[in-house]
Amino acid sequence: PIAHLTKQKEFWSLSLQINEHTLIPRPETEILVKTALSYIAKDSGLNVLDLGTGSGAIAIAIASERPLAKITATDKSKEALNVANSNAKANKINNLNFINADWFNIENNILYDVIVSNPPYISDDDEHLKKGDVRFEPLSALASGKEGLDDLTIIISQAGKNLKEGGWLLVEHGYNQAKHVQQLFKENNFASVSTIKDYSDNDRVTIGQKK
Repeated sequence: PIAHLTKQKEFWSLSLQINEHTLIPRPETEILVKTALSYIAKDSGLNVLDLGTGSGAIAIAIASERPLAKITATDKSKEALNVANSNAKANKINNLNFINADWFNIENNILYDVIVSNPPYISDDDEHLKKGDVRFEPLSALASGKEGLDDLTIIISQAGKNLKEGGWLLVEHGYNQAKHVQQLFKENNFASVSTIKDYSDNDRVTIGQKK
């Protein structure tokens, strides 16, 4: 991929370093950022959590737009977190804390106002894993079980106990997964569940509010 040759990628008007340990940020993921920002007032110091941050693209974009918010970003890959830390420093982001953790295995007692995630959501046997740029990206950041829903299921089922009452969960997913993801939200006691389309008019981000 050109982004691997140049070692950088533009996302949300930010220049981000990327390498073989991180996903290449996609334009579709800006939909997740844009939607999250609509739930984070500019003058508020809300607690925001980004799960599986990778290059830090989502967390850094939100932090750059909401300097009063307190952003926490996790990833189980130490190599990815090294990239994310470098990106935060390069973009002069000071309201962002990185934690080496697998999803919600975080050793703190914070309840979050907003949780966002772009987790792996491709099925293990999807032919697209053998094509294009994804061939050069970490499989652990792409594939998630037979139907691509393993990590989404973990996140949605555990998010409630990590959210404040009335808090919001926003997840990116595959174009054909909205129905299943919405059902997971409803099964885990989320209200106001809806799905937002990306620039290509595909279902891309599902949101829900903790009751």
